[in-house]
Amino acid sequence: MPASMRLSQAPLIHVVAQVHFSEVPPYEEAALNQLHRSLMSAGYPERLNGHLEEVEWSFEMSDGASPKQRKRRFPRFVFKGPGQRRLVELRHNCLIFKVTDYSGHQTFLSEWNEVMGLVSSVIPEMTNALLHSLSLRYVDLVVPKERETLRELVSVALLPPPLPDVDGNALFGSTLKAFDTGDGRHLRVTFEEIQPQRQRLTKILPDDLIEQVPEFGLSIDGLPHWQVVHGAYGLLDIDHVYTASNTPAVGDCEMPDIFRKLHEQTHKAFWGLISQQAIESWE
Repeated sequence: MPASMRLSQAPLIHVVAQVHFSEVPPYEEAALNQLHRSLMSAGYPERLNGHLEEVEWSFEMSDGASPKQRKRRFPRFVFKGPGQRRLVELRHNCLIFKVTDYSGHQTFLSEWNEVMGLVSSVIPEMTNALLHSLSLRYVDLVVPKERETLRELVSVALLPPPLPDVDGNALFGSTLKAFDTGDGRHLRVTFEEIQPQRQRLTKILPDDLIEQVPEFGLSIDGLPHWQVVHGAYGLLDIDHVYTASNTPAVGDCEMPDIFRKLHEQTHKAFWGLISQQAIESWE
């Protein structure tokens, strides 16, 4: 499918780009204030401070020993744009860019490159850290219109098996497949088949993308036919990750080129997984 083709009713609802790097020392408040000023000029005027909690488990080899738990709290700094449709998040070991108003890959990658440049210029710790991975993730909410079925819109290979010999009504199903796409890249395709309740959507994002702190989340604009859901709908989650096996410094990595390659294969995967009927329905 041509890269220039646009769908007026595209099911794409969430796009995430990430850079993961080695843990850096706590950011200085002066640097964070400078970053806020720079991101305000780029369209991200609101700053939110918060924390993440990570739980680590350790298991003793001796008989009868109980597993030990250790909790660690890390700060997170979120900068949001107008309309609650996009944000930049900086943590101790990663930089994240999320949008729900995706307007095309060229615009998205250009804005992401600008964000990476602004953060690198203000936070040199990130530039000097060791690169672990880069990732680009697209989430599509595939909701059939009236007189359509999910099977007609996506590849049958995505759908979970029906299991007709099992008694009961299906509530949920999922499939996952991972691919080695070369040069340290791996692509994961996950599909969730979800049943509505009272003709309403019950889930719109993968579990790990659901924001636990509401003010740190983003708004998603729904399509008219999402108001009344007539049957099973799907979440198509395509995540393409580049792992830096030789862990170069972040500043020494040609990140724009890698993200371009991540997008090219992700774009191809999406168009190969939807049907011609879906294209006609979403044009």
